[in-house]
Amino acid sequence: MSASPSSVQAIELKGRMMLVSVLRVYQTDPQVLGEVLAARRDQAPDLMRDMPIVLDLEAVAESPESDLQATIERVRAEGFKLIGLQAGAAAERLQSYAELFDVLPVLQLGGRGGAPSGEVPLEDEPPVQDKAVEPEQERPPAAVAAVHSATRIVDQPVRSGQQIYARGGDLIVTGAVSPGAELLADGHIHVLGPLRGRALAGVRGLVTARIFCRRLDAELLSIAGHYRIAEDITEAERGENRLVTLDDESLKIAEI
Repeated sequence: MSASPSSVQAIELKGRMMLVSVLRVYQTDPQVLGEVLAARRDQAPDLMRDMPIVLDLEAVAESPESDLQATIERVRAEGFKLIGLQAGAAAERLQSYAELFDVLPVLQLGGRGGAPSGEVPLEDEPPVQDKAVEPEQERPPAAVAAVHSATRIVDQPVRSGQQIYARGGDLIVTGAVSPGAELLADGHIHVLGPLRGRALAGVRGLVTARIFCRRLDAELLSIAGHYRIAEDITEAERGENRLVTLDDESLKIAEI
């Protein structure tokens, strides 16, 4: 006799995340696009390969339809995996492209008080500001242990809108991390000042990764894809000298 549907667990909703990168386009010149996309990809080839992204075309939404279509095709040709489109007030115009390329039209992405996660401006000249692309970001990271080949040290505050990624190692930030800023590391994350932005450790699946901070007031915490947002962090868990670990697919916050 088979079990009744009510007695069998069919699904389970877990606090897991897959990060989304937003690729913002400011012009549709095919030569410029090709050069800048290739440069971005070459900055972190392993990270960017087949990386799912949302393409933000708001700044060029009034361009001819042929240019918009060519832009979408060029992004795909460079190896990015397009999963959605975004165009702000011009979102309706993208509906036909979403259907044509079999992707989702996305009205808006992003966390509280800051730029969308993984937002990568695409201009004539890449910004001087350090904004390593994360995948992540809707690309499910391979569940493999990170090779701690390097430790990245940031000797200045991380401002809102900045994204810092420590590929293949740990990330140490000696200053404060503002709301809207994002830290990512294949290994551990150490913040020697207040952590008010987002911190994502073990982004390539390292479940033993840790997050250490002098003061915890984060918008989001994540280890190996398991996450907690600000609303899920209690007042008792916030405070001075905190350690975040992953235990049985759940993030634990303890005082150290």
